[in-house]
Amino acid sequence: MGNVNYEPVIRDMTWSYSRIKAFEDCPYRWYLKYIRRLKGKDMFFASYGSFVHKLLELYYKGEKTPKQLCDMYLQDFKKEVVGFAPSKTVFANYFKNGLDYLRGFQPLPFKPLAIEKEVNFKVDGIPFVGYIDFLGEKDGDIYVVDNKSRNLKPRTERKTPTKTDLELDNYLRQLYLYSVPIEEEYGKCPKSLCFNCFRTPILIEEPFKEDAYAESKAWLKERVDTIAAETDFKPDMDFFKCKHLCEMHDFCEYYEMSQKKR
Repeated sequence: MGNVNYEPVIRDMTWSYSRIKAFEDCPYRWYLKYIRRLKGKDMFFASYGSFVHKLLELYYKGEKTPKQLCDMYLQDFKKEVVGFAPSKTVFANYFKNGLDYLRGFQPLPFKPLAIEKEVNFKVDGIPFVGYIDFLGEKDGDIYVVDNKSRNLKPRTERKTPTKTDLELDNYLRQLYLYSVPIEEEYGKCPKSLCFNCFRTPILIEEPFKEDAYAESKAWLKERVDTIAAETDFKPDMDFFKCKHLCEMHDFCEYYEMSQKKR
């Protein structure tokens, strides 16, 4: 790989938050997925999140009631949630968390403006695509909501940011980038960026900040420049991520070698 210049191909890509995050997780995973364009396998955590996202979309589009969502969850879980969980305990916890959320379902406190809204836009000339899970309105203000299976924590407001604060900031970058087309369409930025962490369940509402908005745009350009300049695409070997999160491990010789050593 070191002798091949992939920059022209990379510069011609349309970007997404997941595309950038894949590189940050493992450059070799990114190479297999976006340069070689191999089809990865379905994984437990990803398919679980997609399943609940699909159910919530049906509700907010007015196609299903909460009771019908519960019925679909019970009926279709094994068919929709594929791959292997790290343990039986993890599988059971995820199943119960989702069912508890749907049984006690509370709609978001915003009027829906759009559900699974596709947005195509550019930041500093970089083409970007995204899907806003829920775009809402309340008292004339706009709210962007991302449904999350990950149990994010509300901000601690400590003087020195905690690990969970930094994790929250990382995920907020996606919603700040989604604010670009919102500002273009509505003439104003969202009032808040929200995470509907349905497994907890908790709604994290972060007030929109102009400095974080600017930082997210700069972050996108820096990340694209970094990826475009990459030549080695070295793997970032982490047992849990490789085994349970990476959809490319069937194609990864590094993962295969690590399994032989175990």
